[in-house]
Amino acid sequence: MGSLFLYCAVIGGTILVAQFLMLLFGFGGDTDLEHGPAGDHQVGHDQGAFLKLFSLQTVSTFLTFFGLVGLGTLELGWSPLSVAAAAAAAGSAALFFTGKLMRGLSKLQSQGNLDLTNAVGHTGSVYLRIPAPGQGHGRVLMQVQGRNVECRAISRTDEIPTGAMIRVVERTDGDVLVVDPIA
Repeated sequence: MGSLFLYCAVIGGTILVAQFLMLLFGFGGDTDLEHGPAGDHQVGHDQGAFLKLFSLQTVSTFLTFFGLVGLGTLELGWSPLSVAAAAAAAGSAALFFTGKLMRGLSKLQSQGNLDLTNAVGHTGSVYLRIPAPGQGHGRVLMQVQGRNVECRAISRTDEIPTGAMIRVVERTDGDVLVVDPIA
């Protein structure tokens, strides 16, 4: 029984140290088994939350704590049943809390991509004069997705002077916004 706990602790600990070193030196940013480089995958209906607990981090943490607590309680002279129960409980708790931690960390992730489609309907101000339709573009300042951005803009009606307030009515194929002046 002691050999089983030792092997679990060594294998799990080795995986955890290897993961830490890889992340420290910039190798392997995504080691979750349920998330690959292609993105987030839906696992299923009811079993999704249960299966999301199992990743390389959580399984290696389970093995490490299972082995270490098993070895420690063996040294205390506990009965084999209580040693196995304590080791399983410690490993399961470590698996659960590591899974919760990893899920919480994944919620902090942000792509940071700005989608100008979200600017439609928002207001802003003209930074550089917007010429009459068909004569080029100007620039507007506005807030999109919680960020202040400067965007190229064209007018649907007349020339819009610098400092005028505008409302975005649509986004063209590129990164140009179609705006109307606010009266």
